[in-house]
Amino acid sequence: MGVDIGTTACKSVIFDVKGRTIAKASKEYPIHYPRPGWAEQDADWWWNSVKMTAKEALRKARSQSEDIIGVGIDSQREAPVALDVHGRKLATSLIWMDRRTIPQTQKIRKLIPLKKVIEATGVPIDPLYSAPKIMWIKEERPTIFRKTRMFLFPKDYIIYRLTNEATTDHSMASRTMLYDIRRRKWHDEICQKLGIPIEMLPSPVDSPKTVGEVSSTAAKSTGLRRGTPVVAGGGDRPCEAIGGGVCELGYINIGSGTSTVMTTPLLKPKVDMKGRIDCCCHVIPNMWEYELPILTTGASLRWFRDNFGYEEIKRSEKTGVDPYVYLDALARKVELGSGSLFYYPYPMGAKSPKFASNAKAVFFGITLIHTKAHLVRAILEGVAFQYAETLELLEELGVKVKEASLVGGEARSKLWNQIKADALSRSIRLPDVEDAAALGSAMLASVGVKVYKDLKEAVKNMVRIRTIYRPRMKESSMYAAFYEKYKKVYEFLKRGYDVIA
Repeated sequence: MGVDIGTTACKSVIFDVKGRTIAKASKEYPIHYPRPGWAEQDADWWWNSVKMTAKEALRKARSQSEDIIGVGIDSQREAPVALDVHGRKLATSLIWMDRRTIPQTQKIRKLIPLKKVIEATGVPIDPLYSAPKIMWIKEERPTIFRKTRMFLFPKDYIIYRLTNEATTDHSMASRTMLYDIRRRKWHDEICQKLGIPIEMLPSPVDSPKTVGEVSSTAAKSTGLRRGTPVVAGGGDRPCEAIGGGVCELGYINIGSGTSTVMTTPLLKPKVDMKGRIDCCCHVIPNMWEYELPILTTGASLRWFRDNFGYEEIKRSEKTGVDPYVYLDALARKVELGSGSLFYYPYPMGAKSPKFASNAKAVFFGITLIHTKAHLVRAILEGVAFQYAETLELLEELGVKVKEASLVGGEARSKLWNQIKADALSRSIRLPDVEDAAALGSAMLASVGVKVYKDLKEAVKNMVRIRTIYRPRMKESSMYAAFYEKYKKVYEFLKRGYDVIA
């Protein structure tokens, strides 16, 4: 069983040892926004969802609990869960998108040079990571901090509820801004300067390592057999990458959704000292990875659907066909290049490839010949150009990308897949399994219980590629010309962003 604890929902998926999906169940949970810029979740929302989905998946599979030979768990990262000496949760968790810790990040910058943090931890000083969140608890909720015996992270809290074992893995630890990614241990000096005792942090282990067994109490709650092995698991993005079949150098995984994250494995940690690209520990033992977030990719198309897709939504209500299918059909009517109409997908600012917090979304070049269909295709092409420029960043750091795997919502659009292959001038592979993160977690379990000797063998046996989109020479050449113009136009837009800011 692979359990994927995302930001808005939990999935429990049962696979056979060849990676084929037997049954799955999902359960959503809310995000609490008590103030502007704050974002919290109760760790027991995750646990309750795991209990419900595990039982439901077992019911759908008509499996006996004895049929589950191992459990792997992945989750969203960064969110600390404070536990007291009795293992009781003390407060809600500040999740990754919470921005209340900006004052703490400013303090950290004064305490420790930015370059030292990046060099040691592989990540920049940012409210995203766990360190400023723990500092906020210490400074703003001192009573809770004094009562805290240990901080766990989302999937680690679930493992604790399943097995009574408090642990984490290297991939999760490397998202805290407290972890020495080379020595693979908590960074003494950073922890000391921030006033976070190392004793409050769990000991990291390799992601496929079996860390405990399902307890009697957890067995009753989940339907799993008491004594079922549970592995350490990992962060959702590296698990998604191996679930997408990416475990070797020169390959990237494109995990798409509201936003996109590109990941690629590394044999050695090679930190981007400009702080643009995160260098983290992988769930693959003794490997590292680059992570490059690209904001509002799928969100751009959803925004267009919600605000301008009235006809498509109405048709969808009548036919049951996804409105995105109708938007796709519109875009197919338009020639490559969208009639020289460019879309810049920055409604929430830009991470990769531009790293401009004041950037805004723009349709550039609208004329009276342009229609709704042109606008849709321009969105698809604009996102593809973000991917192409992000690959250039990777090449700047010495990564030669041969091929990409694509998982997530964007993979459902055949047109979009082909546009990306042409714009990137690289083949794009679509794995057979949609739930790549859950499959990655199950693969960790398959190694932990000795079905496979390592993750490379697990990938070979559990990942099947459904379709490969190959770049077409003529179209790639045409996109290359549009892409150069696209980048030049951005240089003018940049000045406009500064004016608005």
